[in-house]
Amino acid sequence: MENTTDTDEAGIDVSAPVVSRHSVTVTASADTVWRILTDIDAWTTWLPEIPYARVETPGPLAPGSVFRWSAAGMEIESTIVQVRPRERLVWRGYGDGPDGVLGVHVWALTPAGDGVEVSTEESFAGPPVDAEPGPFQEGLDTTLARWLERLKGTAEAVAAS
Repeated sequence: MENTTDTDEAGIDVSAPVVSRHSVTVTASADTVWRILTDIDAWTTWLPEIPYARVETPGPLAPGSVFRWSAAGMEIESTIVQVRPRERLVWRGYGDGPDGVLGVHVWALTPAGDGVEVSTEESFAGPPVDAEPGPFQEGLDTTLARWLERLKGTAEAVAAS
């Protein structure tokens, strides 16, 4: 994984109609959590609600890398915005095309005792979200909490083996 060369901190759109933030402490190394999180092609092994996920850009994840995936019934194309190995991963992408849902997602890892605090936040914007933000907020809150718990379980199982 390559570091970004920019000095700006990439982040979610805090003015978006839907914003969700969650975190969990994982008793595993940042290396273990990072490997699981950034192996996008293997997301389907620990996130059953994602039917497929595939990196389209050859080489290590870096700003500009593109991946395609499916979640919540949406076909999503995402582009990596920032990579700071074992610390921060940011992407943005559209669900169901440019007239669909624009999501910006941040994963952050911070050392915490015998493990790592994993924080995730995401913003949703776009015409479907503007029209009915409530269901998008509820769905995103549920999804991010579930993903963190699954990441925790997967990383701790790997760390214990």
